[in-house]
Amino acid sequence: MKEILDQWTKTMGKMWDPWQKMMTDLDFMKGQVKWSSWLAAMRSSYDVNASWWQMFMDQTEEVFFKTFKESPFYNQAAEDQMREYGVNLRKAYTMQQDSVKEYLDRMESLLKDKEGS
Repeated sequence: MKEILDQWTKTMGKMWDPWQKMMTDLDFMKGQVKWSSWLAAMRSSYDVNASWWQMFMDQTEEVFFKTFKESPFYNQAAEDQMREYGVNLRKAYTMQQDSVKEYLDRMESLLKDKEGS
């Protein structure tokens, strides 16, 4: 799990550095209105995907554990282990969501800084 999060962090850094360099190019800023629209669309997509994922996980977990308790293979230790896995999965995804949100916030901040210049 840690390797996945480390890779995600490296990827976000690789995406951020070129974007920040591009934002310092004054000729590039002539298309700022287009970037603002793109950023708004990205935020909207992010919000929808984050909400969908949370709803999907909640419903899937509820159905799975109701079904699992009726299964002949049920035992409490297995349920506890699966619930712990679910908690860790949620934490990892929340960290990814936070990284994306921070990335979008930083992009928006750069746009606003350049707009004020």
